[in-house]
Amino acid sequence: MAEGNRKPELNDPEMMARLLELELAQKRATWQRTNAQRQKLRLFSFLFLFLVLAGALLGFYFFFPSDRPDELKSHRNNTEQTSPSPSVTP
Repeated sequence: MAEGNRKPELNDPEMMARLLELELAQKRATWQRTNAQRQKLRLFSFLFLFLVLAGALLGFYFFFPSDRPDELKSHRNNTEQTSPSPSVTP
């Protein structure tokens, strides 16, 4: 067997501790990247939901404008002037 194919012996506790620390640091970096991506996706999801709700409210305001007091008053005056009132005859 060639000497280059052998793995180094891990009998040294300090060497094992350093390798474990290195592995955990790499995993932590991966977790932080994944967490950052998840937070970005969550932010965009909430932003999209807010825009959809704002658009729905704006559309409701423009398509159903009968809640405006000036329009209700003018609409009421127009209907009173154009429609004849029924006369009561005894």
